[in-house]
Amino acid sequence: MKNSLILIISALWGSFALAQTVAEQMPQVAVTAQSAAAHPFFRSEGGLKWSALTASQALADAREAVRLTRERVQAIYSIAPEDATFDNTFLAVEEATDELQCVMMLMMHLSYVADSAENRAAMEEISALMSDCTAEIFSNEQLWHLMQCAATPEKTAGLSPAKQRAVKQLMQIFVDNGANLSAEKKALKNELEKEMMMLSLAYDKNIQDFTQNWELLITDVAELDGVPDNVLLMLQNAAKEAGLEGYLITLRDETAPMVMAFCSVEQTRKKCWEGVYGYGVGTQYDNAPVIAALMEKRQAFAELLGFKNYADYEARTRMVQHGDEALAFVDSLIAKLKPAYDEELRGIMKSYCDALGKNCAHLTPWDELQALGIYNGHKNAASMVGLSAYFKSTDVLNGLFSVYSNLLGVSFKQLPAVCLKPGETCPEDKVEVWHPDVKCVAMYDTATGTQLGVFYLDLYRRADKRAGAWCAQIRQANPGPNGEIVEPHVAALMANFDPKVKGMPNLFSHEDVIVLFHEFGHLMHHLLSHTELKGHGAMGVAWDFNEFPSTLSENWAWSPEVLATFARHYKTRKPCPQSVLERLAESRSVLQAHIYMETLRRAKLDLEIHIYYKDKFKGRSLDAVSAELAADCQLPYASMPYSPLRNLPHCFAGGYAAGVYSYLWSEVLAADAYTRFAEEGMLNPAIGKQYRETILEKGDSLPADELYRMFMGRNPDEDAFLKVHKLNR
Repeated sequence: MKNSLILIISALWGSFALAQTVAEQMPQVAVTAQSAAAHPFFRSEGGLKWSALTASQALADAREAVRLTRERVQAIYSIAPEDATFDNTFLAVEEATDELQCVMMLMMHLSYVADSAENRAAMEEISALMSDCTAEIFSNEQLWHLMQCAATPEKTAGLSPAKQRAVKQLMQIFVDNGANLSAEKKALKNELEKEMMMLSLAYDKNIQDFTQNWELLITDVAELDGVPDNVLLMLQNAAKEAGLEGYLITLRDETAPMVMAFCSVEQTRKKCWEGVYGYGVGTQYDNAPVIAALMEKRQAFAELLGFKNYADYEARTRMVQHGDEALAFVDSLIAKLKPAYDEELRGIMKSYCDALGKNCAHLTPWDELQALGIYNGHKNAASMVGLSAYFKSTDVLNGLFSVYSNLLGVSFKQLPAVCLKPGETCPEDKVEVWHPDVKCVAMYDTATGTQLGVFYLDLYRRADKRAGAWCAQIRQANPGPNGEIVEPHVAALMANFDPKVKGMPNLFSHEDVIVLFHEFGHLMHHLLSHTELKGHGAMGVAWDFNEFPSTLSENWAWSPEVLATFARHYKTRKPCPQSVLERLAESRSVLQAHIYMETLRRAKLDLEIHIYYKDKFKGRSLDAVSAELAADCQLPYASMPYSPLRNLPHCFAGGYAAGVYSYLWSEVLAADAYTRFAEEGMLNPAIGKQYRETILEKGDSLPADELYRMFMGRNPDEDAFLKVHKLNR
């Protein structure tokens, strides 16, 4: 997942990140040991000093970064128009913003893994500083004139293909950000950007606050009839920790969905559903008004820049070129999936009615998880209970490393780590981490021994950490003068797996294993990108290509051949029986139509609201409009469900506005690419080498569709998605 607020500052990271090392191009501002100590959020040699990365320090470093940026950009003005070149104009602007990028990336990461009032307040202020600073750059007519002079054909003819691509990209980014607008319209654009940023932060804050505050205390165990004993124990322990008697259900530990899936008491399921899906409806945390205000601003912003709608604005740098094209893709895939989905729905309803002795054609929304669980249990008659015993966390991680070592020609080494308090000194033989549970791993190229990257693993749930799983780019390495590797990339893989139970090793569910492989696909994309220009790394790829490596990686988590290399019983150390692994692989098709249709439903609503907000959503109930538009791609509900848009931070607080479809776009690409591995060997290092060289290393140095053809030798086959997932009816 790409991080939030990139919409506001994308021109300073991603496609606009075109830098070489600051010290190489601007020695007068090279980072010294003294300045690194004074400004720990800035780029420096050695590991990150996490204990020094406080909210107050972030604000101080952000203010200094803004000052440095303004000073350096002003220095560019001394260049005579006829002397403007790629190096002294395009690269110089990027070098001027290096510290800004470092501060923002680190602070954004901390706001996700160490949530606090101080970090939130700092994030808001830093975001405003960033917005003001980037607005100054985009609105500066003198700088825009210099760039136009440096971009003339006679001056770009001798540049490398990567630099020529970068010139076109950066020029377009400036146009898209209002470089040709009048002074009055530039001021309006800047104001709209600030308002959108604050509304996105408000949306995210509502979700986080509601997640932290929603609780349901059950005092009568009869109201939890049907809930498994291990879940009841979790609820009991949660109540005790809160100083309460009974069973405490919260969103923080994700127990509410478990209760919905198993509890036979309808009223209990309904109360949980209101929390899990309602997300503060009718309370101070209700995001419907925030969405309405944000969509008004996004539409006005798009129109100001000459786009028909915000979806078209976002599509300008994607593989699809218009919002309508993305919506047509989604609608087409819905139609192709519909026969398999309808067949699965009939099975779901039949098993649900049979199990409960009912005869019904509709479900109440709070019965959905129960119905899906019943169907899933019937389809998986060969029980997978106890499968997690074969997925000891250390075995899974070692297996994961082994798979990618063989495929991609890399090696991994865990580094001794320590979590320090502010002011403490890190021992020379250790690296710092932000929490005691976090691991730090270095990755090397097997052939050359070159260190390619460093990554952190933060895998277990805790109260101050955002829910879900994601991979974050913490620091994009600067390439050397000729593109050689001179420093490692830094990234982090986060998840929210169940914490360790006393007296037991950490055991993963198979779903946890899938999540790990998915995020590790992102991680490899980040750490292996090796491009002439920093901004052409993985972070700069077309948004609808971003999920391709991670989605492809999930296939290894389903392969009996791959799982057999590390799935061993944590006690007996016996390998998981081949018959179990084969049944597990077969179970992949269970509920696949439902799962993909759910993603398509979110993708459709995301596009509909960003294309047709004024025509379809404005002034109407968010839930009612969503139910109407998604009628063909959701279960037959007896009453109106809550809109998925209420809790879709990717869309309203992250970088996936009008881009949720990219998950399905990537599914199509990944299913097609998977056919090569399935035919030529899941662990075939020759194919892995090609994949590394044509996809992972290239980043955004070439258009995504061109990279795909380099690996597959042809355009993607959309029908491969239906065939691979056995959805072609």
